[in-house]
Amino acid sequence: MPRSIRFAMLFSLLTLAAARAGHAALLSLTLVSGLFSVDGAAVIPEQLSQESLSGSTIAQLTSPLLYDPATGTPLGLTVRIANISNVEVLFPDVLPGVSVLTGVLGLPGYSTRVNTASGGNADRSGAPGAEGAISRTALDLTLDLLAAGSPVSGSHGGGGGAATGVADNLISITGASGLEIAAYLAGIRLSPGQWVDVPNFAWITAFHRSDDEGRIAFGFDLPTFSFGGVSVTTGAWTGSFAGAAPAEPEDDPSGSTDVPEPGTLPLLAIGCLAGALSRRRRRG
Repeated sequence: MPRSIRFAMLFSLLTLAAARAGHAALLSLTLVSGLFSVDGAAVIPEQLSQESLSGSTIAQLTSPLLYDPATGTPLGLTVRIANISNVEVLFPDVLPGVSVLTGVLGLPGYSTRVNTASGGNADRSGAPGAEGAISRTALDLTLDLLAAGSPVSGSHGGGGGAATGVADNLISITGASGLEIAAYLAGIRLSPGQWVDVPNFAWITAFHRSDDEGRIAFGFDLPTFSFGGVSVTTGAWTGSFAGAAPAEPEDDPSGSTDVPEPGTLPLLAIGCLAGALSRRRRRG
């Protein structure tokens, strides 16, 4: 084969590979269940476009506003991942762990504190995956505050763990490991516009509020990864808690109740009884 033809073929292959490698996809996150916004919605979409938690997130931490989560056992969040680009996304068999963010802002006398913990990357060569990062701030706390990530499993990355506590206003978040989200994403193809739900994408493991004026914030995303020649970025989702949900209406303490109008059947029964008494009197 002439050298010029071989060169032309090689050039065409390299050009095709470069074009394919230059493709980029963007995924969005929606909070499907686990929390409620202050308008009562249970499905809470992202409010502002954000590439990742590694960028500036401070401007995004006040929206959307959510009711405080119930304290006690860890709370798992179900997240919808949607392909909002025009490129098909194929998820690999091994995945990175989820990155998480926590923050406390708006407290009188304190500056904003934010902790970001990236998820560990997966290793598709078969080597062990990377541990997720741990990030913690504790300032003027009388309560315990733990930041913990989810563990590495095989070549999957570990999830990040972030905790922020200021003056007994605190939150701790743990991101899912790559193994945990692989049960829903590994081998899945998302065409443009398609989506998939992932339960327990992140866990709220601790939450406490001591000042109603403060905002307790959190966020999460999936670290950028490349597969099949496509670079996939997931937009970060962040929100902040605004306070307790309104109490349910209580029963009337006076004990009074509304008496309903009598129905047709009670009236009919009363009429029959009155007629029987009248006939008995006439016989007497």
